[in-house]
Amino acid sequence: MDMPSTEAEFEPAEMAQWTAMVGRILKGAPPHSLDRTDEDGLVTHALYPIVDDAAPAPRQLPAAPRSRLAEGWQVVQTVTPDMGNAEILDALASGATGLALTTGDMAALEAQLAGVILPAVGISLDGAAASAAQYRRLLAFAGAAAAATQIDLGFDPVDGFADGMALHADAPASHRLFRSDGWHWHNRGLSAAQEIGLVVAGCAAVLRGADAAGADMAALAGRISARIALPADMFAGIIACRATRRLWDGLLAGCGIDPVPLPVSGHASLRMMSVLDAEVNMLRMTTALLGGAIGGADAMAGFGHDVLTGESAGARRIARLAQVMMMAESHLQASLDPAAGATFIESRTDALAAAGWRCFQQIEQAGGLAAARKAGLVAGWADDAATAREARIRSGDSDLLGVTLQPRSETVPQVLPEFAAVRRPAMLIEDIRRAAAANTPRVMILRGEGATQEDAIRARLAMAGLGAVTLPEGDAGIEAARPDWVIGCGVDTPPAGMPQAHFLRGDDLLRADDRLAPLMRLAGGGEAG
Repeated sequence: MDMPSTEAEFEPAEMAQWTAMVGRILKGAPPHSLDRTDEDGLVTHALYPIVDDAAPAPRQLPAAPRSRLAEGWQVVQTVTPDMGNAEILDALASGATGLALTTGDMAALEAQLAGVILPAVGISLDGAAASAAQYRRLLAFAGAAAAATQIDLGFDPVDGFADGMALHADAPASHRLFRSDGWHWHNRGLSAAQEIGLVVAGCAAVLRGADAAGADMAALAGRISARIALPADMFAGIIACRATRRLWDGLLAGCGIDPVPLPVSGHASLRMMSVLDAEVNMLRMTTALLGGAIGGADAMAGFGHDVLTGESAGARRIARLAQVMMMAESHLQASLDPAAGATFIESRTDALAAAGWRCFQQIEQAGGLAAARKAGLVAGWADDAATAREARIRSGDSDLLGVTLQPRSETVPQVLPEFAAVRRPAMLIEDIRRAAAANTPRVMILRGEGATQEDAIRARLAMAGLGAVTLPEGDAGIEAARPDWVIGCGVDTPPAGMPQAHFLRGDDLLRADDRLAPLMRLAGGGEAG
């Protein structure tokens, strides 16, 4: 049955009509006032008109499209050194189809994998496990099944290049030896463009090394995988996956290499997480994984909402089942690059790919990835981007649910030492909350006649985990209350007996350029760091 056409019912819409309508709604403000600029300086417009004569953009397909349609992506469970075999088998029975091993202990690796049918599971080695010795131990453990097992060894393109080349000749074709890792540097602060530029630089380092060694670059291209971060912004995750593949295609074309699929693993961002109202991390995790699913990630790893303080088995299970539900109930694996052709997605993919290529060129101009890292270029990028991100939290241009928005009163747990290097914006608030809990300052709101700011002041104090009592100006109980701090709500001078240094006007609290600085002072932690 033919679908009825609506062309006769609606007049063709022109851009000028939309612009005029928006102008009326915005009361004269220009339409571009709706645009949003991200941390890479890339603009997201409010409207992306369809270009009728535009050539269709190439689809950005997963590395193994047929497998993706039939089986979905790999649901990766990170296996920490302290996880026992029973926990690993339970993970495989409840959604996991891939394991990321992190132990450098050879005997422990065999114990963890006891009873695991290796050809049915994707194996990646990470951290201390990403060594030639562990790889050989894994091959020996797999025995005859080694060639049928998908293994991503995870050698760094620079530091592990020689080890990877030594294994290249004898390693089964299904084994990826090198991993260009953007996720690690994302957690240290890199922006999206810097991250994918770094990933491409890692791939280029392997190809350049292969050429210098007289090896077949095309063969080495088939030994590379990439790992990128999936942020809470679903669209950013979609675009990052697609832009990474586009840059890989461009790199191969520039080297004269026929197309070779690049397995892209998406790991959920750790820097988006907070220990405050930690259950909100489940929402962040879900949108992050959804971005990777739509963007075509070949494998994805999520984390429990309590990962920063010690991941529980139940939280890990929820992170896995979120992905299982996307496939079993939403069938997201049944469409390849479903966002392709959407003007917004294609435009943003083009913009991010171009920005990522510029970052790659800067690394190349510095002498390549090895020289750029040694010179501190990449670390400098990460620090600058993280500092700028924190500045947006301070200024109020950026917010975090459960942290700066809708905060709840709770004890702030300590973060495990292994996450100390992760530049999380939420850390700024967490530190203030810890200072407030340690010092327990007594805060009073002194309300003047006709004051209207009290609710806003209380909301700002709640961000720091601070409560306050309210007394009217001139109340006889002010001195008896012995407050450490008095906040004037419609009052510009401190009450009798209160030092000026411990008095804060409500306007100064609410209108501070750095909204965290007065909160740290009130919490008793000095200036906000």
